[in-house]
Amino acid sequence: MKKESRGAVGERSRRAILDAALDCFTRLGWAATTIEDIREVSGASVGSVYHHFGAKEGIAVALYLDCLRQHQDTLKLQLEKATDAESFVRAVVIHTITWSRANPDAARYLIRMRREDAVAAAEPELQEATGGFLLEGINRLKAYARDGQLLKLPSSAYLPLLQGPAQELLRHWAGGRMELKPGIEKVLADAAWRCLRPEPTGRREP
Repeated sequence: MKKESRGAVGERSRRAILDAALDCFTRLGWAATTIEDIREVSGASVGSVYHHFGAKEGIAVALYLDCLRQHQDTLKLQLEKATDAESFVRAVVIHTITWSRANPDAARYLIRMRREDAVAAAEPELQEATGGFLLEGINRLKAYARDGQLLKLPSSAYLPLLQGPAQELLRHWAGGRMELKPGIEKVLADAAWRCLRPEPTGRREP
């Protein structure tokens, strides 16, 4: 049997710690979770935990980035299939809801931890991780607008109109105040498209 490389062992250990951290933060809460809780669930040694992440704050940031990348990577796959502005808009909104429904612990973690000091302190790292992805999306929306497939708006207006209602719904859901009922993603996708689609040709002002 081929011996596992040192790098593979390290990555497996790192993955186990992140998975354990998400489990502990979900069950116990961020503030109440200890390194020992994470170590016990992951099966890793204390030395391994500190080697990979340092203190609990390091785990929090690494887990946040990991969940964010999972969301972005799967969204990219959906956006690659989009052939026009409408399918792009709908893909963003629908994926935001369906991914959260399929990955509730990760989605709630992203929502709840965004303004925690541990994550907020790593803002430059978060900007580096998301900046390129967001810029690519904005550029694609602007290109659709130039082609007449979307309303021509200031760049800063696209994301609030596109994702604002879905993000608000998810905040209530993460706080336990609302359910993600079947079909709600289509309702919000329809609403986003109505906000962003171009005015019908020949429309007259009353």
